[in-house]
Amino acid sequence: EGIIDLALSKRAGAGRTGGEAVAPDPEAGQKAVTAYRVIDRAGSRAAFLALWPKTGRTHQLRVHCAAIGHPILGDGKYGGPAAFPGGDGIASRLHLHARRLVLPHPAGRGRVDVIAPLPDHMVETWKTLGFSTRPDAGDEPFGPWAPGR
Repeated sequence: EGIIDLALSKRAGAGRTGGEAVAPDPEAGQKAVTAYRVIDRAGSRAAFLALWPKTGRTHQLRVHCAAIGHPILGDGKYGGPAAFPGGDGIASRLHLHARRLVLPHPAGRGRVDVIAPLPDHMVETWKTLGFSTRPDAGDEPFGPWAPGR
């Protein structure tokens, strides 16, 4: 587990298709901080990460993971070929999912806690890699940004 503290800037025309992209920019970028923890590993092939963005920059999680040399599965925009390890049972779609959101209640009455199941392509990949598909996988208390803290 750890913290990625790497400022980011938007760059017009920097994407693979000429659209907007985001890049690390320690000099002039906006502050971007992500807490992460490894939930499980499939040897050196892949890891199941829990990610908690402290800030909310465009494509923050995708750029931060790529910047530390571990792009999100299926993220060709920021991870290039390394984001596609191939193999049966591993979908080539983006494997980024907001599984749980914990937010202050808008009326000031506690919290709103929403959990969404993994999409089908991620369930298939998780089963192939041997990761847990339990609805609460990754919910263990974690750092200063754990749900409920």
